[in-house]
Amino acid sequence: MNLRQGLVGLFVLIFLISGVGLGLLVLDDQNDLSSRASTGSLRSLRPALSGDRYLESNLVWDGAAFHLPVQVSFDRLLWLPPTETDPIFFHLSSSISVRLVQGSLDLVALGKILGENFVPVKPPLTPQKYLDGWETQTYSYSFFNTEKVVDVWTNSQGLSLLAVMPAGTATPTNNDLARGEVRDLIKGFSVSPSVKGISTPDDTARLAALIRPSVVMILNHYCAQIKFTELGASSLAGKVYPFCLTQSGTGFFVTQDGYLATNGHVVTNPQETALIFGVTNGSLDPLLVDYFHAYFLSQTSLSVDQAMVETKVQEAHQSKETLYQMAGVVNELLKQKTASLEASQNEYYVQLGNTPLQMIDSKIKTSSDVVSATFVAADYQIPDPVLGFSSSDVALLKIDGTGYPALPLGQADEISVGSNILVVGFPGITMGGQNLLLDTSAGAEPTFTKGVISAFKQAKGDKKELIQTDASINHGNSGGPAVSAEGKVVGIATYGLVPEEGSGNYNFLRSVADLQDLMKKNNLSADIGETFPLWQSGLENYWLSYLKPAKNDFEKVASLYQGHPTVSKYLSETNSKIDTPEDKSPRFTRAQRKLYMNLSGGLLAFSIVAIITLTILEFIDSKRRRSATVLPPHATLPPQPTPTF
Repeated sequence: MNLRQGLVGLFVLIFLISGVGLGLLVLDDQNDLSSRASTGSLRSLRPALSGDRYLESNLVWDGAAFHLPVQVSFDRLLWLPPTETDPIFFHLSSSISVRLVQGSLDLVALGKILGENFVPVKPPLTPQKYLDGWETQTYSYSFFNTEKVVDVWTNSQGLSLLAVMPAGTATPTNNDLARGEVRDLIKGFSVSPSVKGISTPDDTARLAALIRPSVVMILNHYCAQIKFTELGASSLAGKVYPFCLTQSGTGFFVTQDGYLATNGHVVTNPQETALIFGVTNGSLDPLLVDYFHAYFLSQTSLSVDQAMVETKVQEAHQSKETLYQMAGVVNELLKQKTASLEASQNEYYVQLGNTPLQMIDSKIKTSSDVVSATFVAADYQIPDPVLGFSSSDVALLKIDGTGYPALPLGQADEISVGSNILVVGFPGITMGGQNLLLDTSAGAEPTFTKGVISAFKQAKGDKKELIQTDASINHGNSGGPAVSAEGKVVGIATYGLVPEEGSGNYNFLRSVADLQDLMKKNNLSADIGETFPLWQSGLENYWLSYLKPAKNDFEKVASLYQGHPTVSKYLSETNSKIDTPEDKSPRFTRAQRKLYMNLSGGLLAFSIVAIITLTILEFIDSKRRRSATVLPPHATLPPQPTPTF
């Protein structure tokens, strides 16, 4: 046997060994569910988190918290919704307040709600019907020498609405513009159905577990001051009244090095809403005391006790109607340039882990879980009521650090009408308490709502694409991701509309394309990094009971992102079950199998090529050995003489 034949035998042996090994690895891979596992496709596997955390609620505002059998769909661009303490809406541009009350309202009940700052000046008018099913009783009041129209709307189900409206040039019998706004709000009413638990499919629970660590609460801490420039009462000229506000929203990581996406309106503070919150939360009480003290002095030659005015302002906090009308007074001062808004500044904070945001001495308490953020960019302007939008409503923030689980961004053409989505955020109504900053566990838990893509529409004005959905979106959800069944961000929770007739849940997402445009303008590329894929791999292994590979993935995640809100829970459960009957870990991980299969396949292919090459060479050599040798003919020699002796 020559050398070439020996090499052929060697490669045949390698071929046989690698072929058998590859076959065994393929069989092992076929028996391993993890090689086919992906989020949203494992419908029969048990999720680690209980499905009851993800009950959906397709309501815009639910009166159940106030024992009111009504749901209200409303235009968020026009109406400020009720707080946790009072079921009262406030119209942002017309200074109309609408309170919902169970039962009828007589003059005594009306007087208790409005308080003594509202003084009746005329007898009530004959009840009217401005809307089918509702009867309206109109009253005239004086509020600090300003005429106010008060309508009490009552329906046959025993629900009453108390609407306080500025009379202006209209009369109590002809206040159609303001009543039209109230009528439009009433059209968004519907009777509340019975509340039932909705079981969440396992794939939805798995998707929620996957994206939860990538979603954060964002806090916008805004401070400014109001300065009086000139006023009839010279005692107020030049006085300055600082105040601070805090509003929350939602954001999500778009890069592994700390860039976050959110809504533009989450990180900005329009003057109108800033003033309303400054008055209602008590920050501007000193301004109200000084202004109304000066006002009373201008109305009488007698001395006015400042302590009495302070008491009046404190009492005003018991009536939202009074507070909202006082906010209207402050807004008028700014419009008339009697006062100006100055020195406004924003500070941003991000809640990463399981520690709820807290405020101490008007400052946000930072920690490893609550970090400060810097503003990067925004494409946002308040939409014009007539012309509509001139920009999108997206923004970017940045926090220090790296290893964050950035969500993958999708494309608009990856979804269609009827596609399932999951919306994640921190709606204020679920924060557990009257103040979003209370130290409660609810403040650290996001809310998941499920829905479908209802339609694709164009925004008024710039005609950019808006994605309509029936997934529930409420204040605090703003800026949260809407994620497709494939785990990609397709939109950002932003708007809602009030139906003209009946009720419904009509919410809108800003397209992910708007976010991608803003990122491109700021030379920012989406980068999910290592953490998100490792987290996804760990969850898939965990749900398959492949606990040893899951532990390896979870440990890497914990090392990359120390503030990860849920990995410690999964790691603890994984460690407690390893080497128990529940542990179904395979001999090789998927990564190891792929490596070995690639090596075996490579050796197999190389062996085949080598065997073929050596066989061809051997064939050529053997043919040469069997062929006869043909010599050229010799020339004929002349006869030679034979010597004799």
